[in-house]
Amino acid sequence: MVRAIGAGVTTLKVGSRVAWINCLGSYASQVVLPVAQAIVVPEHFRVEEALLFQAVTAQYLLSEYRTVNPGDVVLVHAAAGGVGQLLVQWLKHLGAAVIGTASSEAKLDVVRSLGADHAINYADGEFLDAVLDVTNGRGVDIAFDAVGAATFASTLKALAPRGLALIYGQASGSAPAIEVLPLILNGTRVAGGSLFVYIQDPAEMQHRAAAAIRGIQEGWLKLAPATCFALDDVAAAHAAIESRTTQGKLVLVP
Repeated sequence: MVRAIGAGVTTLKVGSRVAWINCLGSYASQVVLPVAQAIVVPEHFRVEEALLFQAVTAQYLLSEYRTVNPGDVVLVHAAAGGVGQLLVQWLKHLGAAVIGTASSEAKLDVVRSLGADHAINYADGEFLDAVLDVTNGRGVDIAFDAVGAATFASTLKALAPRGLALIYGQASGSAPAIEVLPLILNGTRVAGGSLFVYIQDPAEMQHRAAAAIRGIQEGWLKLAPATCFALDDVAAAHAAIESRTTQGKLVLVP
C-alpha cells in the first residue's frame, strides 16, 4: 500500500495497492520505489496474485520468441514450479498440447492438475524416450527449460524439426555446450531468456504485467497459494527454497 508519494507524482495516490519486480531492498517493512516501477494491482487480488515476478516471466517467455499456435506440442520442464505452473496454464489457454516434467510423483500430480496432457518424471534422466514416445517420434515444437545441466542436452534432442529450445534457468547447474551441426541439420533454434532484459523499459514492464493481471482476472491463470514466513524468520524461508520441496511463492511478512 502506498504510504506517501513524491512531488509531481500523478499516476498514483496514497492508498494505491502496488507491486514491483526489480527493486532491491525489499526485505523490509517499507521501501522507497520509483513511480515508474510501481504496478497497480486490483484491490481484490490475494497476496500471491499480486506477486507478479513469475507471471511476467511466463508472459515474456510466451510472447517474445515464437508464436504459440493451437496444436503446437510444448515441453515444460519443472512444470510444478512457480513459472512452470503458469506456463502450463497459459499454453493450454493458447490451445497447445503440453508435456510437463517434474522431479517427483507428488509434483507430477500438480502438473496433471494444471491440465498438462502428459506428465513425465525427469529425475531419472530418461525423459527423452518418454517425450519421443508420446509424440510418436516427432518431438516437440517448443521446449522451456529452467533446469539446465540435468536436462538441456536431451531437451535439444527432443525438438521436432524447426523447433525452439528456450533456456531461462539453471536450477541443476550450467547447461552443457551446444553442438551447432545438429541445429543446422534439424533447423532448430536455441535461445536464452532473462526477465530483466524484457522489463528494462518501464512501459514494456507495465504492458507485460497488464497481460498477466488480465489472465488472473479472467480466471484461466491461477497462482498457487503462497507460503508465508515472518520477516524475522527469513533464514527458514531460504532453507525452504533451497530444499526444492516448496510449491508456489514464499512470502516474507513484516
